[in-house]
Amino acid sequence: MNLYIRKADLISGSIMVVSNQNKETVFIASRDKNDPFQIQLFNRLNQKIAEIKLKNSFLRIFSIEKEGKEIATINAIPMLDVKYIHLGIINWNIVGNLPLSEYHVKKNREVIMEVTPTILSLGNQGLQLKIKNIEDLEVGTLIAIFLDKYIKMPGLQPDDKLTELQSKSKLSFLNFKINKKC
Repeated sequence: MNLYIRKADLISGSIMVVSNQNKETVFIASRDKNDPFQIQLFNRLNQKIAEIKLKNSFLRIFSIEKEGKEIATINAIPMLDVKYIHLGIINWNIVGNLPLSEYHVKKNREVIMEVTPTILSLGNQGLQLKIKNIEDLEVGTLIAIFLDKYIKMPGLQPDDKLTELQSKSKLSFLNFKINKKC
């Protein structure tokens, strides 16, 4: 099944609409502004069906819960070489280019989900999810949203020195005095 995630940031956090090929809403995901690591997934009837949250803040262990039961854990997110992540309990391996959101998920050497960046209608950025098993829709969608938000979330504020290097001249034209001696 192909799912598409389009992003629309709102004031109270971030809302993502997950739709199918016919542009029908399948899921709605929300991220809390106060706790950006908690992502909740709702169905069309606005019922919470799954969520991912920070389980241990010291070790950065994340828990994925579906209908109140913990079904997967993410023990460590690599920050330098971001090409592989293992999900505990469900035994999934995520392999690919995670910062560019181009990866696939394997279980027992079988690809069960592929994620690629795409441009949706009206030029909106989004993700395309190709999920083979319908039972993995909720967890696969949560993982794609989580990795998109977590990997691209800046840890430090941007450095102003880098923006100065990109400009051609540091001089302001308004500081020059014009001599009118003619």
